[in-house]
Order: sequence, then structure tokens, then C-alpha cells
Amino acid sequence: MPGDNFYPGWKKSDRLVTFTRADLYNYIDGGAELFLEFGFEKVYVQRYSSGDSELTLEIYEMETPEAALGVYLAKCGQETPLEGLPARNSGEESQFTILRERYFIHVNNFAGGQELLPVMLALARAALQNLPLDRPIALLDYLPNENLVKNSERLIRGPYALQPIFTFGEGDILQLEGQVFGVVGSYLDEKGNITTRLVIPYPDETRARAALEHLRQNFDPYHKILETKPSGFTFVDYQQKFGRVELKGSILDIQINLPQQPGLESCF
Repeated sequence: MPGDNFYPGWKKSDRLVTFTRADLYNYIDGGAELFLEFGFEKVYVQRYSSGDSELTLEIYEMETPEAALGVYLAKCGQETPLEGLPARNSGEESQFTILRERYFIHVNNFAGGQELLPVMLALARAALQNLPLDRPIALLDYLPNENLVKNSERLIRGPYALQPIFTFGEGDILQLEGQVFGVVGSYLDEKGNITTRLVIPYPDETRARAALEHLRQNFDPYHKILETKPSGFTFVDYQQKFGRVELKGSILDIQINLPQQPGLESCF
């Protein structure tokens, strides 16, 4: 963690506090489940002050860069990058959200106010100096680029991350088991319709087929399966939007919010 005088006049105002998986709920009031699902290990919390002004630095150490990316995409909202930070980020005067390798970082200015932006930038840059450099994450390559809506990408690793995207059924309906990552993106077609695609690469075809059958047998009763084949099915949801589930080797490819019923013949 950065020491005193990372910016003139600013010093640590409290001791460094660390929370692990066992006591994360004591620090995060709601939302700890998402961190744990993606693969949380530790969070380091350090407060800094100058006069009556205070900033808090939080560095979340995740299992892998993919785990950190999953949390970042879930938390950053509409990405608004700040100039001068050598890492993927999104920020405003009250909070910076930063991604670096397997670390998810918050710089918090709970009082707000643009006058502390230079200090926040200095604190973020100082924190990044001690962290490893990013490496490429191939997971996002599973999403086709054509018509992909910018900044719509999300990752899933279990029911908590999946919940705001779509309700397929109860529990770990896609059999991710806190180990398998899926990638999600929104697509804009030529008629202005926005659809959503989930691509889940399982370790092997056996796992993928087991997940497909679990989904088929435990599908949310508010949706209706229309056509079914060994390698997938189509459905209509409770909002009268359509969807398609396809098994492609070890990959489960799911499309939802389709404006018209898709066919199976061209896909299986």
C-alpha cells in the first residue's frame, strides 16, 4: 500500500485492515456474495487524510485476472475512463474503479468534490506501482465481435452474477460450480433490437452436456420450451421474448431476448 506523502500533506490516518473470505461479510454490507462467487481471496483497506479530507483505498485480491475482471465489469457500470491511469478504469469524483491483473481497486472519496481528484489520481497511481502488469484474458474472445454493443460485456461464475441477466431456473442452473466462467454480451441488430448472448466454455463436452440437460430438466416454469433436440432447445419467456440454447462441443451458446422464434434446423 502507498505510504505517507504519496501526495504532499497526505498521510495514513489508520492502520491497514485486511479481510479474508471468512470475514468479508463484516466489511461489505451486501454484495459480498458476488465477490466470493467470482473468487475472492483478500481485501486490503487503508485510509489516508489531510486536514479534514479523507480518502479510502481498497485493493481486492482475487484468485485470477478473470475473477477480477468479472467483479470489475459487474461494478463499473457505464465505463468512464480517467486519463492518467495506466490501467483499465472508470471513475468520477466520489469513486475510482480500477482493474489490474488479479486486483480490483476502489479509491473512495465519500465526501465527494472535484478538488480531491488530483489526490485520488496520485493515490491510484501509487497503488498500481506495486501490482503486476496485466496479461491478456482470452475469455472475452468467445463473444463474436459483429454487432456487439460496446461496454456490454459481463462475466458469470454462478447464480449471483447471472441473476441480473436472466432467470433460467433456481440455484446453479448452468452448473458453473464456482469454477467455470461464462461471458455475456448484448447485440444490436439491423432493426434496432437488442439481444443477449451467453457463451460458456466448459472443461469438456461431458460437463457441457450435463449442464444442458440440467438446464432443460430444471428450466424456469415461467418460460416455455418450444422445440427440443438432443443438442439444444428453443423457448419463449414470460415476456414473450424468444431464446435458443445450443451445445457446440464443450461450449454452451445461449441467446435470449430474441424478437422472433429461432429455428433449430440451421443450428443443430
